Amino acid sequence: MKVQWKSVSEEQEMRNSLLRGYRNLIERDVNRTDRNNTFFSGNDNPGLTLLHDVLMTYCMYNFDLGYVQGMSDLLAPLLFVTQNEVESFWCLTGFMDLVHLNFEESQEAMKKQLLQLSLLLRALDPELCDFLDSQDSGSLCFCFRWLLIWFKREFSFEDILTLWEVLWTRLPCENFHLLVACSILESQRGELIGRSVV
Repeated sequence: MKVQWKSVSEEQEMRNSLLRGYRNLIERDVNRTDRNNTFFSGNDNPGLTLLHDVLMTYCMYNFDLGYVQGMSDLLAPLLFVTQNEVESFWCLTGFMDLVHLNFEESQEAMKKQLLQLSLLLRALDPELCDFLDSQDSGSLCFCFRWLLIWFKREFSFEDILTLWEVLWTRLPCENFHLLVACSILESQRGELIGRSVV
């Protein structure tokens, strides 16, 4: 698959706007992904090349989905752990099998998860839900990124490695990430409600 995108000439790519668009998105995101991590820091870092190449190869593997912003966030920890292009590609493929609907253009899966999160939070803490509704935040759109990339930017790099291992087990339930999101909201309850009182 890597050979497919590597063998595309500049002339061919000029006539393939979709591939050109994916490549541009990937190159932009690679330059912003986890640059504070030594594995990805610096300009001519081999980690950045691996990140780029795996994302381009995945793009060819699943061309209908292609590349969507956020996929680099899912790949970076996998690449950091495996430090191997082939292994990280297949790990990303397995991860995307779990979360690919998050990246669909319709965003139906994301809307469904936000609704499920809202219902779960309402069952656990109706007062917090009422407060969020009163602040025009009841849709929980501020949790979108949490669910899209499984809290990648909300936790430290080291903590995300542990959290993802737990979430990949799909135990105790398939939607355990929604319980994690609920627990984050609950842990910040006082700060959320307290801010509006001040």
